[in-house]
Amino acid sequence: MIRALIICAGLISSSGQSGSPSVSAEAAAAELEAGRYAQAERDFRRIVAAYPEMAEAYTNLGLCYFLQKEYPQAISSFQRGLKLQPDMANAWLFLGISLFDLNKPSQAIVPLRRYTDLHAGDVQGHSYLGMSLLSLERYKEAAGELSEARRLGPRNTEVLYHLAQCYLHLTRAKGADVEHLKADFQRTVGEIAAIDPDSVRLHQLKAGFYEADNNSDKAIAELEAAVKDKPHTQGLYYTLGCLYAKKYRYDEAITQFNAELALDSPYPRTYLQMGHAYTQQHEPGKALDFLDKATRAEPENPAPWVDKGRIYTMTNHYDKAAAAFERAVQLGDHTPSTYLLLSTAYRKMGRMELAQRAARKSEEATHQRSEKMLELIREKNEKPDK
Repeated sequence: MIRALIICAGLISSSGQSGSPSVSAEAAAAELEAGRYAQAERDFRRIVAAYPEMAEAYTNLGLCYFLQKEYPQAISSFQRGLKLQPDMANAWLFLGISLFDLNKPSQAIVPLRRYTDLHAGDVQGHSYLGMSLLSLERYKEAAGELSEARRLGPRNTEVLYHLAQCYLHLTRAKGADVEHLKADFQRTVGEIAAIDPDSVRLHQLKAGFYEADNNSDKAIAELEAAVKDKPHTQGLYYTLGCLYAKKYRYDEAITQFNAELALDSPYPRTYLQMGHAYTQQHEPGKALDFLDKATRAEPENPAPWVDKGRIYTMTNHYDKAAAAFERAVQLGDHTPSTYLLLSTAYRKMGRMELAQRAARKSEEATHQRSEKMLELIREKNEKPDK
């Protein structure tokens, strides 16, 4: 990433623009490269004000925002620079990473693909593209991108970790070659162990393996060992809390989620899981605040909207409940249960036509799910025994 910053900063230094703002391009680039991002931001803002057609200046301004974690401003700057000069590879990369860091993986994919088209030999592009696809549960595509990232950076343990996650998820896919995928998983875990035998990622992957094997007690033991060994690692308390929640041990789950939120940089989905735990415990006052934070942290995720709808239903605010369930459907939740909850909210509001329409959607979704289950059963029965 640092190399990309230096190259991009160099573009403006060599620019042939005439005129002189109150600060030189070279001085602004020097501030950026030296890590004085706030000062560099002020300098580049003066430059883009003086030269609004200088594409590289917008990109460098975007980098200043990006490095200060001001992602919306970074995105705006990168987009303006790319509109002026669409072939700036680094702008596409950091636009994609900014969107990923804002938990907008579906939007991150386009700029990251553009970057890998322009700069195919860079591990970062394939890595972030793979992680975006993984976030969207597009595991096969994610594994392809992360495999390419591994080829380009074979000792990158984060790439290996996410690739191993893909293999684990793919074992549950329709028609999966489970034994082959488990072998790929074990080999990738072995690669991480060879590079960093003390990596906390090993505990996380072992826990994931046990969970996939329906052995949640062993998974919990792995993560408890991990948080004891690496107590300040993002995501560990979150994952442990999720395992407790799956066993309906919500008090213990909430304790772990609180520990995650106490970190300097907690895993963003913790807000959702905390809200869900309080929803399950029928504590609407506590749940709603976390669910509001979850919708801001993960604007593309329908799950917090479903729980918000359930909370509003509990408190007899059926108009708000219907609006929340509608939002979940808009974001891609077409499960029978969500349509049924929406139908109930409409019925409580006296909007019977809408209630009946949502009920029909629930029946259709149930039928589609049943058909898929029957197809999977038929496939399994038709497979010859090994």
